Amino acid sequence: MAPALGRLAFTMGLTLFLLALIALPFLSPGSPAFVADVLALLISGAFLTLLVWSIRREIARRIPSQHDQEEHHDGSSHPSS
Repeated sequence: MAPALGRLAFTMGLTLFLLALIALPFLSPGSPAFVADVLALLISGAFLTLLVWSIRREIARRIPSQHDQEEHHDGSSHPSS
């Protein structure tokens, strides 16, 4: 995923989540608006969770770990003792 696209998706998801969260205390439980707001919270929360998981997985795949760097190190840069 392109960084700009990921940033845009995260911003939109976070905006929807925060707007639904702000409206929640002002809605009466059991009303149709309350149910729609809770559904919006759940859906936007799931979207943000999947988005963050996907971005973290992609970053981990692009950046080699410390263990991978040690395996590919040829040892010629260390001075001999």
